[in-house]
Amino acid sequence: MGMKEKSTALNMFAIELQKFDWRQMECGCGESAMHLPVKIAELVALDQDHAHGEAFTTSLHGHVLTGADGLVAASSAFLAVAMAALTEPLSEPARRETLGTILRILGSATSTEATGGPVSAFATECVDAVRQGQWLLYAEVMNGTSPAGVAYAFESLMLIEQDRKRLRAVQAAVEDRLPWDLKTEEI
Repeated sequence: MGMKEKSTALNMFAIELQKFDWRQMECGCGESAMHLPVKIAELVALDQDHAHGEAFTTSLHGHVLTGADGLVAASSAFLAVAMAALTEPLSEPARRETLGTILRILGSATSTEATGGPVSAFATECVDAVRQGQWLLYAEVMNGTSPAGVAYAFESLMLIEQDRKRLRAVQAAVEDRLPWDLKTEEI
């Protein structure tokens, strides 16, 4: 049974990765995004011995976002693939980096809305891609083994969750799992 479950999760990641026409998509580096599937696969394959530094250290930053944290077509595609990757048994560094990159993209996607500016189609696609799998973020908050991953998942939920009552209830239920600033954050 364990092998079948792993196979299904791996297939979901592969299916999601293959559903996009990366060649026709704009990458944050200014080129076609056709090189991104390999970079994304490298991210989710990080082994347990990968450096335990801060998140956002992968080479994806200038690809799924522009250098100035601007969204590109590859941003929402990455989020859909990253959410599928969270269904896999990732190493702690891979999970932490994936959740950190999700948070960074969501931060860019929701920053314009927060300031009252016009929301781009890319921003809407990004938020929608994560909302479709938001239960994976809740699972990470409740059961994740990486303190940084738990924090990134909760911060991501703070950006996209429309049911603030649910988010407050989860915040209270997992208070001991959250860093001090997220324990006391007014939701």
